[in-house]
Amino acid sequence: MATKTFENATLRLKFSLGVNENGQIIEKTKTFRNVSEQASLDNVATVGTALASLYQNQFIGTGLATQEAIRN
Repeated sequence: MATKTFENATLRLKFSLGVNENGQIIEKTKTFRNVSEQASLDNVATVGTALASLYQNQFIGTGLATQEAIRN
C-alpha cells in the first residue's frame, strides 16, 4: 500500500506591483521556506498577514505549497 510522507512546506505571499501597458497586473511573489508540518492554517495566515504588512506593495494573498513523497 502506498503512503505519503511530508517533505516540506513553503509560504507564498503575492503582491501587486501595478499594471503594465496592456492593463495586466504585475505580480511579485515572496517565498518563505521551512514551514512546519504542524503549523495550523490559521497560524500560517496570521504570519502571512504580519509579514505582508512589512512590504510597501499592495498585498494580494497568501498561499501554502506543500510537497509530499509517495512511497510503496
